[in-house]
Amino acid sequence: MGRDNIITEIQIMKMLKNEFILNMRDFQYDDWYIYLILDYCDGGDLSSFIKSRKKLPENVCKKFMQQLVLGLKFLRSKDITHFDLKPQNLLLVTQPSLRLKIGDFGLSGFLSEETRCNVLKGSPLYMAPEILLGKPVDPKADLWSVGVIFYECLFGEAPLAHSSCRQLVKFLRSEATIPIRSGLSDNAHDLLSNLLVINPEKRISFDDLFVHPFLDLEHYPLPESYLKAVSLARKAVKLDFEKNYLEAFNMYCASLSYLVPFIHTSLTPEKDEFI
Repeated sequence: MGRDNIITEIQIMKMLKNEFILNMRDFQYDDWYIYLILDYCDGGDLSSFIKSRKKLPENVCKKFMQQLVLGLKFLRSKDITHFDLKPQNLLLVTQPSLRLKIGDFGLSGFLSEETRCNVLKGSPLYMAPEILLGKPVDPKADLWSVGVIFYECLFGEAPLAHSSCRQLVKFLRSEATIPIRSGLSDNAHDLLSNLLVINPEKRISFDDLFVHPFLDLEHYPLPESYLKAVSLARKAVKLDFEKNYLEAFNMYCASLSYLVPFIHTSLTPEKDEFI
C-alpha cells in the first residue's frame, strides 16, 4: 500500500466508530513503518468463510447483508464511499456472535457534488461497471459491489467469475441482465436483481436499499431496537390493564417483532450447526 493510501486510511479510520466497521484503536510509526492497531477479528474474512462452506444458506446471507448494509449506511452518513468492497475486506468476529466488519479504507474517498472519481480503483471482479468502463463514478458504485458480494454468499462465486477481463468488459458494455439462479426467496431475488444493474442510474438507490424488505433493518437487533421493544411492551401492558385487549394484542406483537431477532444473534461456531 502506498504512502498516500496509508494516510488516507488513517484519516478515515480515525473518524469511524461503528460496530460494523473495523475500528482503529491507535497507530504508531517509526522511520520505516506505520503500525495500525485495529480491532481483533478472530473469524478471518468473508471470502475464506464462503470458500470453506462452498455457499451459504439464505438466512445466513441475510445476516451478513444486514450487517454490511448497516455499515454502509454509517459510511454514507459520513459521506464516504469505499470503492473496494469485496469479501476479502470484510472481516469477521465470532464473539459474542458472528459479526461482519468493513475494513481496508485505502481506496475510500469523500465525494462532493464537484468531485467525481474517474480513476480505476478496486478489484475488477467486484468493481462497478462504471469504474471498469472508465465512466464517471458516484457512491452507487458501492451498491454494485454489495450485489456481487451477496451473489457470492448465495452461490459460492461471483457472477461472471469465469469470464476473462475482455469478456467481462464486453458483457458490461452490452448492459445485459446479470443471470440469477433459481431457488431464492422473492425478496432476495428482488434485492439481488436491483443491486446488479449495470446502468448506475437504474440501480437501486441507497434509500430504497435501507428499507428493502429482505434486509428488514428496522428489526435488526440493535440497542435502539431493544428500546423500541420495551416501549411497545409497556404500552401493551397499559392497554391490557385498561381491558383494551385487541390493541394490547397488536402492541404485544409489535414488541415481539423487535425482540425475536435478538434470539437469533447467537450465530456462533459453537451454537449453529451450519457454521
